[in-house]
Amino acid sequence: MSEEDRNPREQEGMSADIIAISKDGELRRFFERLRANGTLRVNDGGDEYVIKISRSQMTNEARDFLARGGPIPE
Repeated sequence: MSEEDRNPREQEGMSADIIAISKDGELRRFFERLRANGTLRVNDGGDEYVIKISRSQMTNEARDFLARGGPIPE
């Protein structure tokens, strides 16, 4: 990852839940290609990954279930 793609909070040793991506940089170009294609194959040395982008959508029923918490009633 290039210096321009690094999150300043990560450089300080702080954790960040939201990562801001700079306007110019490898990460921005990667996500633009991913959005355009929907799926990318990434080769990292001997490992190959298939990365698929999809928008998550939650039903109201699922949202209610998660909001309740606890075990599922039988």
